[in-house]
Amino acid sequence: MKKLHMLLGVALVGISLLTGCKGDTGPAGPAGNDGNDGAPGLNGNANVIGTNTVAVTGWAISGTSWLATVAVPDITQNVVNTGLVEVYVQYGSTWFCLPDIIGINATTFGFSVGTVNLQNSNSDNSTPAVAPNITVRVVVIPANMLAAHPGVNWKNYTAISQFMGNQ
Repeated sequence: MKKLHMLLGVALVGISLLTGCKGDTGPAGPAGNDGNDGAPGLNGNANVIGTNTVAVTGWAISGTSWLATVAVPDITQNVVNTGLVEVYVQYGSTWFCLPDIIGINATTFGFSVGTVNLQNSNSDNSTPAVAPNITVRVVVIPANMLAAHPGVNWKNYTAISQFMGNQ
């Protein structure tokens, strides 16, 4: 019986604490002090380099492909060794990541120190009738940025633009 009284007593105290007192809400208290500044961090986009739009001209036929070179001085040996370069082609107001494949025709790219090399070819080994009239944008991402921001979809131009703050 003693245990029952004790259990009821604990239950009453618990219910009292949970329901608490009711009354009118008082006025808001004064604003608190500002907190301390945090430690300096990385600038999330300082090392990601995006070129301006480039209308690709100067295509030259080589075998059964059209070739063009775009100068990108920000592609360093370090980027070639451990970084990432993405090239986007514009159709209307939308940007698409290369490679760009339409039917049997494909535009692809490779990169080396200071340059992006574009190739336009057909999968059936025939020569495309004319060089493509395209506008591209090149994004250079050093390895430290890839490691620091693994959640960014580097193949998606919109995601990169949002990351860089260039919406």
